[in-house]
Amino acid sequence: MDDLFVKSKADAEKLKKRIAAALSGPALKSETVINACGRLSDELAAPEYTAMLEALGIPGSKASAEIAAARRMLSREYLSYRVSRELQSPGVFTPLFCERPVRQERMPLGVLLHVSAGNVDALPAFSVIEGLLAGNVNLLKLPREDNGLSAAILNSLCETEPKLAPYIEIFDVPSTDTGSLEALCGLADAVVVWGGDEAVKAVRRLAGPGTKLIEWGHKLSFAYASPDADESALSGIAENICATDQLFCSSCQGIFVDTDDFGRVLEFAERFADVLENAAKGYPPSDMRVTAQRTLEAYTEQLEGGDKRVLLRDGCCVTAYRESVLLPAHGFKSCWVRPLPRGEILTAMLPYRGRLQTVGLACREDARDEAAELFLRAGAVRITDGRSMSEEYCGLPHDGELPLQRYTKVVSVETAGIE
Repeated sequence: MDDLFVKSKADAEKLKKRIAAALSGPALKSETVINACGRLSDELAAPEYTAMLEALGIPGSKASAEIAAARRMLSREYLSYRVSRELQSPGVFTPLFCERPVRQERMPLGVLLHVSAGNVDALPAFSVIEGLLAGNVNLLKLPREDNGLSAAILNSLCETEPKLAPYIEIFDVPSTDTGSLEALCGLADAVVVWGGDEAVKAVRRLAGPGTKLIEWGHKLSFAYASPDADESALSGIAENICATDQLFCSSCQGIFVDTDDFGRVLEFAERFADVLENAAKGYPPSDMRVTAQRTLEAYTEQLEGGDKRVLLRDGCCVTAYRESVLLPAHGFKSCWVRPLPRGEILTAMLPYRGRLQTVGLACREDARDEAAELFLRAGAVRITDGRSMSEEYCGLPHDGELPLQRYTKVVSVETAGIE
């Protein structure tokens, strides 16, 4: 992928010319992108791709699951469905109180700069593919943690369909090289930034006032349970915690319990710790350094005492607290349990509006609808059961918005007399 890689500061003038050449050519059709991704999806069935992930340190079972997910998300059926749902245009119509018809249609924003995060394998590549589906030229700044997988995917895509190459530029630029990043921001119509507050703030400082900022910031997800939630519901939450290592925005960080009685919170935490320990046996142990750090943090909390109870189990940890606050967990099969009576959901969640993503419900049937409505009004954008919190479906909004719509604009053309 040497022709798409720039390992030093970009020559802005040369890059401008390449971008102008791509934009002045025939419009990139979504069908071209869909067909190329479909062929790549078929190729991913070959065993060498699973072996490549294993060589990057991804365990065999997880590698196979990631390949299967990638194949599904790159399939012609999946992408065609997304485009049809997300990029619908009103077409030609005569507006109310007007006599002259207009044509409204979606068009690409133009040039997207993707500043991606490295917490999800191949996320940068999929971010670029979404930009391609919307017809944009895509500049990709690789994350520091990138393992080469995104570049390999995009390289394969361009080999499959050379027409896509002018629409992809990849930069291995460190975040400290603000000069290069500012130059890239200056070439973009919009910057797509994945990451936490600091990443978003840094891009805000670099992007000019005319550059649109599309933020996919870090969000928090959690479960909400009745004190007497059944074993099956708790097992689903535990599976999400173990399967994701709590690295995704949709991963369960902890569980709020529908009670104000700390004694019932402790009983629930004891029960869930046993469930989580049992679930953890089915997953490979976390990295030794991560495990050591997590264990040290748990022991430190235990020694601090106070209004909490640390429950250490084999391969996992559950901590019960008195306060109804929302915080990230230590991660890697550790979680918190906190009280939150149903009547206090809106008040407790108010400080976190804009931070909430998925809530996994493990409530009694008679409490589920009320809890779901309260969390949605508080700012959450997805309600599931515990097991499904991080599962995707075709057409799933991201943080409450449809990405392909955000990467396009709706233009209006008066049709009478100019067709």
